[in-house]
Amino acid sequence: MPPSAGVDRAPRAAWQAALRGAVLAVACLASTLAAAEGQPGTSIATSVASRPAPAQAAAQPAAIAQRIMVLERQGRARPQETAAEVDAEITRVAPFSAAHRELLTVQGLMLAEAADGAAAERSALALDDWHLHPGAQEAGLAAGAALLIRATFAAHGGHDLKRADALVQEALGRLPPEVSDLDRYRFVMVHGYIKDRAGQLEEAVRLHHQALALADQLGTPWRRAEARTALAYSYFGARQLERARQLSDEALALASEATDWVGLGRAHNTAGIVLDGLGDQDGQRFHFEQAIACAVRAGSKRDEARYLANMADFYLKKGEFRTALLHAQRALPLARELRDPDSELVALANIGFAHISMQHLPLGKRFVAQAIAIDEDRGALAGAASTWLELGGYLEQAGDLRGAVAAYHKHRKLMAGVLRADEQKAILAMQEQYDAEQRNRSLALPQREQQIKAEQLHRRDLQQLLWALAGGVSLLSFGVIVALLRRVRQANRLLSASNQVLRQHGERDPLTGLANRRAFQDEMKRRAADGMLCGTVYLIDVDHFKQINDHHGHAVGDAVLVEVAQRLRATLREDDLIVRWGGEEFLVLVQAMAGDHVDALAGRMLAALEGTPVAVQSRQVAVTASIGFATFPIGPASLPVPWERAVNLVDTAMYLAKAHGRNRAYGVRLRQAANDESLQAITGALEAAAQDGRVALTLLRTEGQAKPVEVAA
Repeated sequence: MPPSAGVDRAPRAAWQAALRGAVLAVACLASTLAAAEGQPGTSIATSVASRPAPAQAAAQPAAIAQRIMVLERQGRARPQETAAEVDAEITRVAPFSAAHRELLTVQGLMLAEAADGAAAERSALALDDWHLHPGAQEAGLAAGAALLIRATFAAHGGHDLKRADALVQEALGRLPPEVSDLDRYRFVMVHGYIKDRAGQLEEAVRLHHQALALADQLGTPWRRAEARTALAYSYFGARQLERARQLSDEALALASEATDWVGLGRAHNTAGIVLDGLGDQDGQRFHFEQAIACAVRAGSKRDEARYLANMADFYLKKGEFRTALLHAQRALPLARELRDPDSELVALANIGFAHISMQHLPLGKRFVAQAIAIDEDRGALAGAASTWLELGGYLEQAGDLRGAVAAYHKHRKLMAGVLRADEQKAILAMQEQYDAEQRNRSLALPQREQQIKAEQLHRRDLQQLLWALAGGVSLLSFGVIVALLRRVRQANRLLSASNQVLRQHGERDPLTGLANRRAFQDEMKRRAADGMLCGTVYLIDVDHFKQINDHHGHAVGDAVLVEVAQRLRATLREDDLIVRWGGEEFLVLVQAMAGDHVDALAGRMLAALEGTPVAVQSRQVAVTASIGFATFPIGPASLPVPWERAVNLVDTAMYLAKAHGRNRAYGVRLRQAANDESLQAITGALEAAAQDGRVALTLLRTEGQAKPVEVAA
């Protein structure tokens, strides 16, 4: 299934609904609440005619607050039905009151999280009306809540995280200075979810820690459980697996205490994801099975569909394809009944992958095509590209190499559309902004930053004092002034060193210590003002890395990446640039070399990575890589190429290496002079260009120290 599904998409989507609420025994609660309002035996949906008499007014606020909590909790499992109950409850409260505002907020959030955009927008529009009524209570909070509902739908239903983040920021700007812990909790949880999905894990962890503290202050067990589930998932994304496991265990205990079947299901689901990262497959299966059982008991069909999709992904990894197919087939009708495109496409993709793995290739491809069509129809091209990529992997395993290459080309074509040059610049700008934010918030450097600020203030005070003393030099000895000058110079040196530490932190990958994309972009600016690349580029992708994570756990996967970085360092020269390009990909940039030296270096890197298995935790993990490479300017006419397009070309060559068996390298050389437009066409159809003679592809393998071989494709 697609990388963003299962342990990436479906589990994330499973806890992403973590703001919704759990199912209690409704009849029992109805009786309790009716009694609290002084109306024994009255239905929960009490009519307007049966509002409490004035003598009961003092008891009403507490009863309404309890009722709202019940609706919020219940709405996580059955949002549409609960939204109708909220409508009935609204008729029982004063218009434009605090209770009215909170009911609309709860209603809008549960519908937005269920991706019912039209219904959620009705709640948001009702909150927008607050400013039209001078006597309305909490007008600022109502305006913020309307924006929060829209942000929630943008993240859950619209898959537009940039817009969602902007809406939350605007919502926070509308809030009055004094906000209750409960309202603040709702805002922080939504914001943390958005940051988590956007991959800004450090910020997500910070926000979810705030949510956990607020939940503990509120003291409600099911909220305390959902806050821990959310934080556990953020820690999982940040590879803090033991901390994630501890939090998921706490969430399980609290959800059990609250008899919260929805929360318990989500806590089990997150626990399964964490144990997957720790390599505990038996524990993962147990928790996924428990999550499904809890979703069934809660009556939460949306969660049930997502957990079934998780189980399908689990069985695909285990090679139990028929069992995976059964789980995905159970998830599909539920997803369609709920009109949940995320769960539907995950189920379709898993059905297709199971059929392909059982050699039902045409049938499997049809199901995967339906999954891809869902993403393409709603404009989620990155998701569609991701599914094409995984399809290529399944087809390759099934022996359909031609189909695998075609799928990889589809992936490349879609990614080229997603990452057009103008969009790349926007993405890089956002990445730079995030890197700056990350440095400022780095948990490892708060003391250093405080020290820098203190030194800046200290330097300013010393300089002011120095000039004052200079004005009255007759009153002080020359030696005192010299000492102060030394103090200023020392402060300047400390400030310069501290700034250097911050700069290095922002340009280094924290896991491997290699340069990151930010450092590579800065290097491109230094080497060529026009952005044209000069040198030989190698793009290296660790083979079957997902399987390493699946079979051994993410801790072992991280150790493999560290070892790969060390072996590349040992193979290359000190002045060669090695970049952690992303995930299991590494980029190497060296000065332009003669053709035979370029090929020889690719061969040495292949051999260095394949040579000895990586020893981790008493395990021996075999490692190989696929490499694409080319030298720029390229071709007989030395065509200048922007670095983004150069990376795209070697990326395509690297995918050819993967499609044709892995543990090999493909080098690209232009045979004909070409312009920028024709180079783009070659990048999109590299094999065809090799067959018609526009490019030459050089194949390198390590078996028997074979010499480079020029191939047609």
